[in-house]
Amino acid sequence: MSRRKQIRSKEQFAAALELEKAGDTTGALKLYQKSTATDPANSHAWNRQMILLRKAKSKEDEVKLIKLALAEYQKSHKMRQQDWLKQNQAKADSSRELAQVLGLLEPTGLPRSDDTIIEKWQTRLYLLEYRIKNARKKQTPIKKTINMSSKPKNHAPVTPKTKNAGKLKPLQKK
Repeated sequence: MSRRKQIRSKEQFAAALELEKAGDTTGALKLYQKSTATDPANSHAWNRQMILLRKAKSKEDEVKLIKLALAEYQKSHKMRQQDWLKQNQAKADSSRELAQVLGLLEPTGLPRSDDTIIEKWQTRLYLLEYRIKNARKKQTPIKKTINMSSKPKNHAPVTPKTKNAGKLKPLQKK
């Protein structure tokens, strides 16, 4: 990724942040999307998009965005690692054995990444998918029809169930 694209992405992010503060969420969302298209490694722009979709309560769109963000961010991260490896091949070769002994390399030979951003996004994706799957279905209320033309049925009088409920106690004189 060229430095020029990173700068352009940061400028787009700053402009989107200003729009968001002004209350224009749709314009801000579009600028955040431009920022992530310019530099997929801009995690702040991905996060702000997720937050705006969360505020809009559109869970399905947020799931799609998180999946896209994970794929693009990881792809960008691997590209940066491979670019660094090409530029610094001598350094990588001299320290490769030590990195393998310490367990810092993946089987592919690239450094193992413990990126907290990816972990947070994966957790959020799991929770959203779980909530969508287990969400209550909205039901239309069922109205009971009342038949007013029929006469009310006469029921037998209700008798108390206790033994002495129907009897009155005589007053005692003092």
